[in-house]
Amino acid sequence: MSEAKTFKVKSSLSKQLFEPGGRLVRDAERLAGEALNTHRDEAMAMISATLDELEAVCAEAAEGAGPQVYTLGAKVIDLAAFFDTGPLHDAAYSLCEVSDRMINAGIWHWPSITVHLQAMRLIIASGCRTGRTSETLLDGLRKISQRA
Repeated sequence: MSEAKTFKVKSSLSKQLFEPGGRLVRDAERLAGEALNTHRDEAMAMISATLDELEAVCAEAAEGAGPQVYTLGAKVIDLAAFFDTGPLHDAAYSLCEVSDRMINAGIWHWPSITVHLQAMRLIIASGCRTGRTSETLLDGLRKISQRA
């Protein structure tokens, strides 16, 4: 029987990792952030379109539309999570929480959903900045969430 031999293979990537030069992590993060921000306007337009869909669902106030409300709220969360949207993300999360509780309880209260929609529109109109107004809005949404 012959003896087994092992070989250490060095890939070109491992060689490159040990060569001097390259980018610092902070520079790579900054460049990635700048590249991501080029898509911010497009994402905000998609969020606005999603809120338009939510408004149409609220206008219909159809029975059994709870899962659709939750899905639209989750879509806003997904889009907002990539950017610094501060209170918008929190408001969309609250919408999902409220709609989930209503779905599970089998009791639907459309005005609570409409208030969340209006709050998100106001937050977008203010540039998604955190401030006294957004804190007041989020506080009101928390109260709705607790009541749901």
